[in-house]
Amino acid sequence: MTYKDSPLVSIVMCVFNGERFLKNQIESILNQTYSNFELLIINDYSSDAGNKVIEPYLKKDSRIKYFENESNTGFNQSFGKGFALCSGDLIAVSDQDDIWLPDKIRLLVNNLGESLLIYSNSELIDEFGNDLSERLDHQLNHIDNPSYKSFLDENFVTGHTCLFKKDLLKYSLPFSKTIFFYDWWLAITASYLGKVKYLDKVLTLYRIHQSSVMQKLAGHHDQKNIRSRHKHLQLIEFSKASFLKPYDKLFIIRFLEEKFESSNGLLHFISCYTFLLKNHREIYPWYKKSTIKKLNFLRKQCLK
Repeated sequence: MTYKDSPLVSIVMCVFNGERFLKNQIESILNQTYSNFELLIINDYSSDAGNKVIEPYLKKDSRIKYFENESNTGFNQSFGKGFALCSGDLIAVSDQDDIWLPDKIRLLVNNLGESLLIYSNSELIDEFGNDLSERLDHQLNHIDNPSYKSFLDENFVTGHTCLFKKDLLKYSLPFSKTIFFYDWWLAITASYLGKVKYLDKVLTLYRIHQSSVMQKLAGHHDQKNIRSRHKHLQLIEFSKASFLKPYDKLFIIRFLEEKFESSNGLLHFISCYTFLLKNHREIYPWYKKSTIKKLNFLRKQCLK
């Protein structure tokens, strides 16, 4: 595929106080073997000097476009803003602190095919760029062509690994205030309306450090409860989507009701457990452990 024939890829990067890592990430994007792209950088009202890091690149590469929010809106709304500004038929997502391997865009574009969204694997590095000898799929089991039901209780499609067709935005934007995980929203919508493809290749060096958004959401008990509530509210929002078929809407509502009511006595718990057991192959295809462990896993899902 020549440059002339290759589709324009819009890369959206949301930046918030990312001065320390910006140079490495921007350089890794500019060094891609696939060159027909635009890079949209959305600065979410940062208080650091990240804009000073970005300015030289704006002067030397016309593919880079820079936007500053007038207030801090959070990464979901910032990504939503960036997606709406994209010119390309294909859209890729960039965190501010990762490093892309040179063939990332080319491989995602070449393997997308008829799918609405494609995602890949990542190698974990620490804040200093040291290899942690762990891949993202060690934390999340990745699934090729998953059903929308496999996203009801968990998301395994991480934003920074994604490339998707712009057509997906017609059903995904604007992000409402009850959408807390933009990548989960894109993934479940894409899986419902089309196909989600998994490319089992490490294409990103994914940086793990204490100031990253996902690290702040993980680990602490209160944060886990908040994340659980956010997932619940977001799934309610998805159940209202106009493109949902009636029986799928009813399935999502039933799932939410079973989970919500499960703590209200033994009968509700049994009802929840029976429902999840009946549908576990569709809801939890990413859970790959033994039958005994899976039964215990389903029990725990009704205790949350």
